[in-house]
Amino acid sequence: MLTKVIRPFISPILFPLNQNTLPTSLSALAPITSSAHPSHTALSCATLHPTTPSCTTTFLQYILTAFPTLAKFFAAYYTLFALPKYRKFIASPAHELNALAKRVLRTATFLTGAIGTSWVSICFFQYLFPRTLLPSTRWFLGGFLGGLWGFVDRKGGKGHFLYSIRLSIDSLWKVGVKRGHWKGMTGGDVAVFVAGLAVLNVVYEKRRSVVGGGVGKGVGWLRGEELFGKKSAEDEEKEVDEKDM
Repeated sequence: MLTKVIRPFISPILFPLNQNTLPTSLSALAPITSSAHPSHTALSCATLHPTTPSCTTTFLQYILTAFPTLAKFFAAYYTLFALPKYRKFIASPAHELNALAKRVLRTATFLTGAIGTSWVSICFFQYLFPRTLLPSTRWFLGGFLGGLWGFVDRKGGKGHFLYSIRLSIDSLWKVGVKRGHWKGMTGGDVAVFVAGLAVLNVVYEKRRSVVGGGVGKGVGWLRGEELFGKKSAEDEEKEVDEKDM
């Protein structure tokens, strides 16, 4: 369906007697395109921003609207998770507030830019490429360009990147199953969970410092090390090295 959207737009407002403004396979878009601005020339643009014919204006409006909204949300979100570290704020309020502000701005900029670039690339490629050039690949290319905004949040966006990777792998798997490249299997999600847990345990066993924070403590509790005071293999090796010295 995505490739079929790459086509000229015939406005039902300008041509009310034309019954073929949309192909049958895209009839579900009729409620959107029926009232789209007549100045639209591309169906993809008429679908994405029907009321505003200018792609640039829509993109700027999105940035000016989405960034403050995301900044407010993540300011509240990160402040909530920073409450347990209130002692650091009391000891050095200026430094901690500055770090919190930077984290909020980086995350809001990353998400705003990534989402905006991903969808505006559809309009950009519509006017840059001929209709037959990269009809399917351009959608993945737009997602790649949007993902480049991750460079802005590279220092503190590990959780966002891991979540994006999980969604990407899940999407890749579903697309492959739909196109017949591979077949799904019963209990596949459980198998992936078990494999991930096995990899996490191996990494934890070999180098505990890599699995830090709450995840590391959670794994330690599951293994009984945090509960019974057991030491990991890495800690035991350090003690042996210290004794040898």
